[in-house]
Amino acid sequence: MAVLTNKPVGPARAICEALGLSPYLFEVYGGDSFLEKKPDPLGLNTLIDAAGVRPTETLMIGDSAVDVRTARNAGAWVLGCSYGLSPQTLDEVQPDLLVDHPMEWIEALA
Repeated sequence: MAVLTNKPVGPARAICEALGLSPYLFEVYGGDSFLEKKPDPLGLNTLIDAAGVRPTETLMIGDSAVDVRTARNAGAWVLGCSYGLSPQTLDEVQPDLLVDHPMEWIEALA
C-alpha cells in the first residue's frame, strides 16, 4: 500500500506516521513529489512501477473525481468513497466501485 495525495508530502507523511499507518506503506508521495499533480498519472505510475505490478493489478482508493481520473489515466481500478473531503465530485465520474464506509472495502473487493 502507498499514499498519493496532492497535499504536500511532509504533512502527508506526518499524518500517516501519527495514525500508525507508516509501517504498512511502502511510499508516501505528495503534490510536491513530482512535477505534475493528480490527475496526471505520473505519481500513480511511479508507485505501480515500484510495486512491480501492472496497472490492471492496481486499485486506487479515493474520494474525488481527481482520484478517479488519476486511476483511469494510469489504467488502474478505482474504488470511490462517498465520505472524505470531496465525495460530491464523484458525481462527475464513475468509479469502478463505490462504498459509504471503510468497513465496506473488503466486501466490495470480494
